[in-house]
Amino acid sequence: MTIHGLIFWCFEGFLIFTYGIAHWRDIMCELDLGHDSFEPVFRYDVDVANRLVAVAAQKLDKPSDTLLEDFGTFLVTDARVERVRRLLRFGGVNYTDFLHSLEDLRGRAQLAVPDLDLPAIELDEISTEEFEVTCFSASHGMGFVLLGVLRALADDYGALAFLEHLGRNDQSETISVRLLEIRHGEGRAFHLAAASVS
Repeated sequence: MTIHGLIFWCFEGFLIFTYGIAHWRDIMCELDLGHDSFEPVFRYDVDVANRLVAVAAQKLDKPSDTLLEDFGTFLVTDARVERVRRLLRFGGVNYTDFLHSLEDLRGRAQLAVPDLDLPAIELDEISTEEFEVTCFSASHGMGFVLLGVLRALADDYGALAFLEHLGRNDQSETISVRLLEIRHGEGRAFHLAAASVS
């Protein structure tokens, strides 16, 4: 199984912007892949993704789960990847709407990048305040990336939510979301139309 190079390229940017180019070069040297960067238009084996995360976590002395959650947060909060936030925020006007839009995220992403195969996501609504979000991926830890995204989007919408990774079962990972307050804070400004460049 392969993973789109755009995902590798974003993870590369996250590591370089957060930890510096020297750490990135050290990680790639350890991986010994024959190249020092990832191309966003190529595809790479899922084993490369799993090795990349393991080596990065070891070199940076961080648990891989924490590193992947930080990556998910980066995808929402860093201005250099604002397009990812925009794609996610098109899901609704509040955090509950956003959660209900998660099952359509893969299709929305493919409208922008037709061969971008994001993990399939399923939402189970336990009650109006409790949800379970399950993602399906052969790459270990994608649930922690999603956990980081979900935490960051709660802040982005101004919602107060308690989130917990419930573990992995075969190729699925499940996250519990308990919505404590839908309008806890002001949230970040968001406009449907992207800002024009003059």
